[in-house]
Amino acid sequence: MNESFEGIVLFKRPYRDHDALVKIFTEKWGTKMFFVKGLNKPNHPLMSYTLPLTKNQYIGTINQQGLSFLKEGQSLSMYRHLQMDVDFQAYVAYIVQLVDAATADNEPNPTNYQLLEHVLDKLNQQLAPQLITTYVELFLLPQFGTHINFDQCLYCDEAKGPFDLSLRQQGLLCSKHYHMDEFRLRIHPNAIYIVQQLQTHALNHIQSVNLNSNILSELRRLMDEIYKEFVGLRLKSKSYLDQLEKIHDEANLLKDMRQKNKNVDKQKPN
Repeated sequence: MNESFEGIVLFKRPYRDHDALVKIFTEKWGTKMFFVKGLNKPNHPLMSYTLPLTKNQYIGTINQQGLSFLKEGQSLSMYRHLQMDVDFQAYVAYIVQLVDAATADNEPNPTNYQLLEHVLDKLNQQLAPQLITTYVELFLLPQFGTHINFDQCLYCDEAKGPFDLSLRQQGLLCSKHYHMDEFRLRIHPNAIYIVQQLQTHALNHIQSVNLNSNILSELRRLMDEIYKEFVGLRLKSKSYLDQLEKIHDEANLLKDMRQKNKNVDKQKPN
């Protein structure tokens, strides 16, 4: 029986000679794997509707177990900026793999579907990829079985920073209780503040903001430490994203050094 459904293409991979397997996050049935015969042949009618990071309307056969099948497609959003911008693709690839890892196959998950849909819309508008990535990581933590108290100090319920994070105790320490964990992360308090804001605001409220490179680096370190300690995922896309951000950090450092040298030259007497 043919079904009509909406879905976001997560990835596709070759299968046998000219066929392909396409994983689609469907709005109705969750993440499912589809077999498409001859997809890798030139001018296949479903070629443009199976591109990763596109949202489409489909007609096909849905099987509860095993592979499902696509028959027709109609484009809903190509997310054209994401198809063209290599930097944004790196963030999206990581986010897609993270959402996929948190989502059980063949089970409806409208919450994660809407999350991915909103994230792709935001990133396609070129808005704050680092912040949106952190938002997704925070959003998915409970689905990986991890709950961290970012609201207040674990010992005195102080709700106003500065704070640091104790991984061992899975919560915040105010400055009066830093001594309660000698292995606290020593994260910049502004990074903790950003995380608190992301947890209390909807994704639609995240705008394009400029954070200095030090705070962005601290945000990355914070989330990396949390995921390494409690989640333990090893995603190839994350390794690539780390390499890309390292290159950007080095470029920003070089830019800052050049600017400082220019400022020094201007201050020298003629």
